[in-house]
Amino acid sequence: MFLYRAIFGIYILFLFNNVCFSPCSVEATENYNRNAAWQVREFAEMVTKKNDNKQRPFIVVDKKQATIYVYDADGVLLGKAPVLLGMAVGDELPIEIARRPLSQIKPSYRITPAGRYIAEIGRDTHGQEVLWVDFSGNLAIHPVINVPKQRRLERLKSQAIDDNRISWGCINVPKMFFKKYIGVYFSRTKGMVYILPEVESINKYLWFEK
Repeated sequence: MFLYRAIFGIYILFLFNNVCFSPCSVEATENYNRNAAWQVREFAEMVTKKNDNKQRPFIVVDKKQATIYVYDADGVLLGKAPVLLGMAVGDELPIEIARRPLSQIKPSYRITPAGRYIAEIGRDTHGQEVLWVDFSGNLAIHPVINVPKQRRLERLKSQAIDDNRISWGCINVPKMFFKKYIGVYFSRTKGMVYILPEVESINKYLWFEK
């Protein structure tokens, strides 16, 4: 009888965990995502309120959520999409690192640096259209590229965030997203790109408040 009760108790505990804990975890994740999106919205509203974008289209990259948001000159959200980011977590990159060949950059320095940038459409060394965020630092937003064994297309489609860290520092976006939003709205004029920090406080990067 004791053994039967013990087994029954374990079974009830198993059901309780699966019925209660799993939905709670999903709800917590959804709340976190909503709060993150709200913070980006507030940031974008501040950009237009301060006219920091100078009536230009602008982009906000939320590294914590691996998501890019594209806005028109009036601050209207045009679209958002998942992105692939630098392999390492961090907000600042030593200047000398950007000047090294990619093969000489250690994984710990493959960072997508936070910052405020004036960006414009251009071409990379392969002749492909990209949005140059920081030309001297070799930082660009470009359509996702197929790198053998890195499964970049699969990573973009994944719901997980952790597997979006794979690039040398550039920001990879879905090809159609680049063509529909970035290629169209940034082809006629320069624009602003705001890459939000993931380690440092956002207050350190409120450029338009300084």
